[in-house]
Amino acid sequence: MMTEEARFGVRLSYVIFPIDVRELRHILAKNGYELVPVSNIPPPPTRIRYSGDVARKGEITVSIESDSGEIGVVGRSLQDVRSAFEDLAKIVNSELDVDLYENVRFYWYVLHYKINSGKRPFNEIPKAENKDYVQRFGKVLEEDLSLSSIRLAPRDASPNQENWFDIAIEPDMENETIYHVGVVFRNSDKSKTEKFVRDLESNILKIIRTIEA
Repeated sequence: MMTEEARFGVRLSYVIFPIDVRELRHILAKNGYELVPVSNIPPPPTRIRYSGDVARKGEITVSIESDSGEIGVVGRSLQDVRSAFEDLAKIVNSELDVDLYENVRFYWYVLHYKINSGKRPFNEIPKAENKDYVQRFGKVLEEDLSLSSIRLAPRDASPNQENWFDIAIEPDMENETIYHVGVVFRNSDKSKTEKFVRDLESNILKIIRTIEA
């Protein structure tokens, strides 16, 4: 199981985003981050909107979306981004007096994995299909069809809700012997978020094993 990319952050619940990008860049540079080049930032006290990357340290990138109130980190693994966000939160709290774990509207993760089980996903994923529906779809398209992906989401929930997750399992487009798994998760409850993430990677492997059984 290899992580391609991991993202973790929070959407804060403030009318006005409490972090000025100029101040954030300053404190990150002071704490060993390399600043991402940004042009046309006016001097204080003008308050500005900002969307994009701010600074990097190793393989970790810090980004913000001031309009939506989001701040997060991008890295190579789940553990890396969890640790990096903790570091970011400590810096922001001590330097700017903003607690990234308070007044949180929701926590969010976006993760992408590649998994090689030794079997071909194109052969394994169809085991989970509703054959009656696939045959009916085939009649519509006049083709012999099979399921090529699986998507899992909470029943009776909406993608527009704050508490939501989506797990997509499909063959990797570049290597048909590998599964690609994409995960989007968000939740307003910190303990539920921590539990979901703590169990996530082992649960994904359990789902793959269930498909292949």
